[in-house]
Amino acid sequence: MHILHVGSLSSLSISIPLKRSFGHVSETGSKSEETLKKHQCKRFNMGMACEMKQNTCQKWGLSAKVVAMQKKQSKKRTLRTLFTFAAVAIVTGSILPIAASGSTSAAAEEVHVYTLSSSDSDPLGSLKTQLIAEKAAEGITVDPATSTLSAIGFDRSKTGIQNVTLNLSTGKDTLSTSYTEAAAVTVTKDKTPVVKLTTDSIDLYNDATFNPSAYINYTFDETGNLPVIRESDNVDTSTEGTYTATYTVIDMEGRTSKSTLTVNVVGPSPEALAAQAEAEAQAAAEAAAKAAAEAAASASVRYGTSGVNPYSGGWSNCTYGAWEAVYESLGISMPSFGNASQWVASAQAAGYATGSTPRAGSVAVYVGHVAYVTSVSADGSSCYIVEGGYNGHYNERWISASGTGSQPIIGYIYF
Repeated sequence: MHILHVGSLSSLSISIPLKRSFGHVSETGSKSEETLKKHQCKRFNMGMACEMKQNTCQKWGLSAKVVAMQKKQSKKRTLRTLFTFAAVAIVTGSILPIAASGSTSAAAEEVHVYTLSSSDSDPLGSLKTQLIAEKAAEGITVDPATSTLSAIGFDRSKTGIQNVTLNLSTGKDTLSTSYTEAAAVTVTKDKTPVVKLTTDSIDLYNDATFNPSAYINYTFDETGNLPVIRESDNVDTSTEGTYTATYTVIDMEGRTSKSTLTVNVVGPSPEALAAQAEAEAQAAAEAAAKAAAEAAASASVRYGTSGVNPYSGGWSNCTYGAWEAVYESLGISMPSFGNASQWVASAQAAGYATGSTPRAGSVAVYVGHVAYVTSVSADGSSCYIVEGGYNGHYNERWISASGTGSQPIIGYIYF
């Protein structure tokens, strides 16, 4: 910030000794009264002679001649005036009224000069910061957070010196104090392209997506063309840590500038943690339900040999086991449906309902295998089965509702 001292302007009355052959300015010096009379007489005689010439020309109809003579006299008067004006300018050094050295006018007034860049994204904020610093130097404390600034006559789009009126208010309530001053603001042209970010640092959860363009607040190029922006970073939101994103702007002439953003990856978001806790609780509940179903299945029915099973081989045969489980659990004596893979088609032909959704009390038909379903998980993704022919004997287990890789599900038979 600079300070200019401007004195009060006042008129300066001067008397200039000039040697003149005609008198629009008061003559001073050593001329005698007689010399003055001669000059006055000469001037009078010249005027009389000129007037007589004009009358003669008008008498004989020479109008053009009269006009030419009048223009010549007017030109002489204009030249005399300019000579006088130039003489005053030579002596005073200015064509405006100025304060003479040692003048008794009012004391000089300080005018603060503030400097801004044409690329400043918040010029009023920068002006306020400078003005608050000036007040601090005067012992006046102003809070930047609550104070406001208005700048009358300021145009951020114009470079050079601007005369403005600044008004700084210390607060928004009625008890606030206002400081007003006439100042000069110099806006300098910034030839370097500029990129400003919304912040210097951000925190990201590791389940979030980093979007670099979301943090660009302002770009500037004094040519008016939008500069090219390039962004590079090493941000990995899957791993906690501190990363850096660099924004580079390049103008048409190859000039560059950079801004950096610090990215802190701080871990899972509260929403992700809540979802994880819910999933863990649901898994625990399903595990408990499965354990209870297993215990109930083991305690309720002990499948044996009814003696009416159309299949042979006992529990070493899966078809024998599925038929026996249905008979002993539901009291239904099914016909022979053939080999395991044929059970869905045979059941449909016999009038039984079939589908792809597991139900407790249904028969699960897989490629090359059948089993009896005793219970289904809450989400329907798995079911608890009783089966024969599992490693050559009776077995109970949880299995996916879609079967296994080697034995995918064909369908379910409902009773």
